[in-house]
Amino acid sequence: NSRAKSVLAAIEGYLYGRLRTYRYIDLLICPSDFLREKLSTNPVLAEKAITIHNFVEERKMISVPEKEDYILYFGRYSKEKGIETLLNICERLSDIHFVFAGTGPLKNEICKQKNIEEKGFLSGDELYQTIAKARFVLFPSECNENCPFSVMEAQMYGTPVLGSNLGGIPELIEEGCTGQILEAGDVELWVKTIRDLWQDKTRLNQM
Repeated sequence: NSRAKSVLAAIEGYLYGRLRTYRYIDLLICPSDFLREKLSTNPVLAEKAITIHNFVEERKMISVPEKEDYILYFGRYSKEKGIETLLNICERLSDIHFVFAGTGPLKNEICKQKNIEEKGFLSGDELYQTIAKARFVLFPSECNENCPFSVMEAQMYGTPVLGSNLGGIPELIEEGCTGQILEAGDVELWVKTIRDLWQDKTRLNQM
């Protein structure tokens, strides 16, 4: 929503086009197929773009913790991350315990919800234990994520992920095996899917 920034970006794009700047690039590494496909709409870049997903550091735990009865969201508390929608979902599932770990402009709204335990920003072993103990993780982003670390970190610790169908998120989730892919912003679908999965511990354990 900045006219000045938009004008600067347009000038930059125009200059790069006139100077044929992109011809000097030998290889363009993209963290997702989603980004590679977007950049490949430029014919100069199409033959130079490849995908290498982000890497996640492996952290070996002394023992794998037992799962506890909560659903986790960890990340930024902001509208584009789907937090406003997620708060609506949590309100509809008032008998389920949710844990939120992170920070952002919607923190006050999160703290008002009775079935949400807000833990603030976590890091290191405290974060990884929280991820590993969760029944499953929610990643309801409503913007085009590239290759989100949160999805990969959750799966690395044996925790399934319900993620939205935007950007590079679907590339990281094996449907029905490591999680599920859901329509972004569809409250009814998310509520039903979360409820069904919460009640099906056999399926959760398989995931």
